Amino acid sequence: MASDDPPRPGILSSIRKLGDAGLALLQNRIELFGVEIEEQKLRLVRLLALVAAVVFLANTAILVISATIVVLAGEAARVPVLVGLSVFYLLAALVAFLALRKELRGSSLPFEGSVSEIKKDREWLNPRT
Repeated sequence: MASDDPPRPGILSSIRKLGDAGLALLQNRIELFGVEIEEQKLRLVRLLALVAAVVFLANTAILVISATIVVLAGEAARVPVLVGLSVFYLLAALVAFLALRKELRGSSLPFEGSVSEIKKDREWLNPRT
């Protein structure tokens, strides 16, 4: 009856299974990294397109509004109106810059998911007893 028993897997088979599991884990992490790179690329393209649209439209609007205000102000008030508009636009640009800086600092770190999964893997491999 002992000859009917299936042969026990040897150490080589165990090493092979361990290597396969390690490679599968590595493949999973690389795929996650690739997905996160794609997400970051799409986010960057969207941000750049929105920034370009905002800059173009805002500049056009500012130019038209400024010209209208200067023309309506009359000959005598043109210089003070131009100074006032310049100060207003400078303050608005400062506020926009601060908002942009806050947005860039507040975004999540790139590849945060991959780093988190690798930390979980390391914790699992090195249990604290």
